[in-house]
Amino acid sequence: MIYAMSDIHGCMEQLNRKMKLVDLGGDNRIVFLGDYIDYGKASGQVLRYLYHLQQEYGEEKVIVLKGNHEAMLLEWIDDFKKDYEPIMEALSYDSWMKTDSVYGYNTLRTLITDDQLRQLTEMERKASFSELNILAVKMVLETNNDLIRWIRSMKSFYQTDTQIFVHAGVDEDAEEYWEWGTGDEIFLWKFPASLGTFCKTVIAGHVGTGDIARDKAFHDIYYDGASHYYIDGSVYKHGKLLLLGYDDTYYQIEEGRQIPVKPYEKYR
Repeated sequence: MIYAMSDIHGCMEQLNRKMKLVDLGGDNRIVFLGDYIDYGKASGQVLRYLYHLQQEYGEEKVIVLKGNHEAMLLEWIDDFKKDYEPIMEALSYDSWMKTDSVYGYNTLRTLITDDQLRQLTEMERKASFSELNILAVKMVLETNNDLIRWIRSMKSFYQTDTQIFVHAGVDEDAEEYWEWGTGDEIFLWKFPASLGTFCKTVIAGHVGTGDIARDKAFHDIYYDGASHYYIDGSVYKHGKLLLLGYDDTYYQIEEGRQIPVKPYEKYR
């Protein structure tokens, strides 16, 4: 069995529940498709869990791919890891420092200690935007440098003879040359989601399945009836983390049930 999960977004409770349904014995393996951080309240815990899971079972059984949110975290670190006035593009990351943000700040506070967070909060009154970000990056690297190195090492896709596991998608215009024709701007950020027939089956997240189905009440696995399975159920909004299982047939795995995935018909 190959399992796949995507877009956990800091929701540790839901991840724990789903992992109870995963059997990593024998030849079984699991592929995580990225976006482990932001929005939810436990981004650091999710990263640590996946990091230790991979250490326990090995990289061949636990495949952890990069998502666009991990790429954004690395970009923020690279913008501010040196003591210089950041370029103007870096100013777009100010939401990481806003205490009312459900975005980067929720991740930042889980990657530093309580003492560091208090120090950062005290500095907020008197430090410049650049100084705060430089200090925050220094704290993250002091506390979680191993995690950051691990995130940098994450691959953008994983493939079998018949499947591509990826965060957002591939350049399908390149057809069988997709591996060479696709860059991270598509692997990690592709929008809108592709539908229809491709040379391999694509399993991806990134875009909520309700958005792909154009049905706000739909949060299950979306299968287009051809070559695409999408598994981002927008867990941080709706509380439902999707788990795909493949063993000759594709299943949506729920507690006590393996439900064969059927094409979503409403808008086909």
